Amino acid sequence: MKQRRQGFAVANSAFLAVLLVLSWQPAQADIDSSRLCNRGTASLYFATVGEHDGMLQSGAMVQGLVEVAPDTCANLVPDGMNKVILTFFTKDSRGLLTNNRFVPTNATRVNSAINHVCVNMTQPYRLFGSRDAIFSRYVNAECPAGFSPAVPAWIHQPGGQATYNIEVHSQNVATPWRDSAGRQYTNPPVLTVGPLQSGGPLIEVNQSSLRDYQAAQALLKAAAEYKERADREAQQRQAQIWAERQRQRQAYEAKVDEAEASLVRPSDEHCARYVDKQKVTKGQEVTLSGVKLGMDLKSAHEALVCNSFSINPESLARAGGVEKFWANAREKTFQKTLDDGSRVFTDVEARPPRGAPPGADFVVLSVRIRYQLANRLSAAEWKSVKNDFKNRFRMGKRPVENDYAVHMQYTDDVSTRSLQLNAEDLRNGSLSRYSITIL
Repeated sequence: MKQRRQGFAVANSAFLAVLLVLSWQPAQADIDSSRLCNRGTASLYFATVGEHDGMLQSGAMVQGLVEVAPDTCANLVPDGMNKVILTFFTKDSRGLLTNNRFVPTNATRVNSAINHVCVNMTQPYRLFGSRDAIFSRYVNAECPAGFSPAVPAWIHQPGGQATYNIEVHSQNVATPWRDSAGRQYTNPPVLTVGPLQSGGPLIEVNQSSLRDYQAAQALLKAAAEYKERADREAQQRQAQIWAERQRQRQAYEAKVDEAEASLVRPSDEHCARYVDKQKVTKGQEVTLSGVKLGMDLKSAHEALVCNSFSINPESLARAGGVEKFWANAREKTFQKTLDDGSRVFTDVEARPPRGAPPGADFVVLSVRIRYQLANRLSAAEWKSVKNDFKNRFRMGKRPVENDYAVHMQYTDDVSTRSLQLNAEDLRNGSLSRYSITIL
């Protein structure tokens, strides 16, 4: 998914204060897993290049970024790995991401033979393969598309400490990390780490059933071959799962890009057709946020965007895209923020026209604008809102009015409609929320 946010230019640079405080807890000599605990006030992010060298199998993977928030811990060794190259990132006082090289006492510093590893700041990632395939693409290599070089800090070996306690504080202005295109980052993508599938089942040999040494050797060899085959098949299944997840992620990102494009405001000339009239004298002229009853869904979407309303593009993507989002019976809510801090929401209900045959296209059946004001309106100001509402909509019969609402009936070219102004929380003569609805 393309980068949507860019950092600002850096005037100068200084070191980001990262205080590393280590505490040791008893650990077995062959421990593969270690925790990294952040006792500071700012988040730490890290990427890993892991490998596993076993008697019967070997493999490697790259993954990132994992966040270690203040007062939390994270396992720094990915499941299935026993040796890990760690690359760290933190934020300076401006919120810009920096590439940090701090190494705990008794840890193995990355030697000069490893100049850089490849990280991806556009999306979370976890890629698995053989050691040669992973290291040839992501360590001291020309990084693949979407990946950029970063300097690693240290290598975690089996038998390291059970827990590393650190303190991370964002204080000074520091030199920001930039990707291959020169972009800075403030909000890195974070990986939700879940357990990987385990390898194939282990075989326990019943020693009492072995008649001699040759039979035992034959059984052990068969067990090793079976485990190797099971591990290979498990890796293939895992690779297929990862490939499918990557395909699904790419499809989702494409939907997000499509949704973002649909929320870009068209030209003023194109949007002129969706401008609300200040004086309405005919039923077929009634629109709210440019949306009118009976309007097709594409036009309703354009009208909202033209009137500066928006929605989280990921909501559109999760629904399967813009068209699928609109073609369901749920109410759609777009919003915008006014200059004074007030928030305005437009709710649109779309369904097939009443009495339409099954499978008919959806159209707009109701529209509501909800005003959530930054400051409460006085009784006089609320009265002015009601007068403006009656002056703007001059049609149909005389409206029904009380302290809380103004309701009127009108007829358009389809049927009789209802247009309503309602106070949402009128208390002691003042209010902070009101709405206008057509249905």
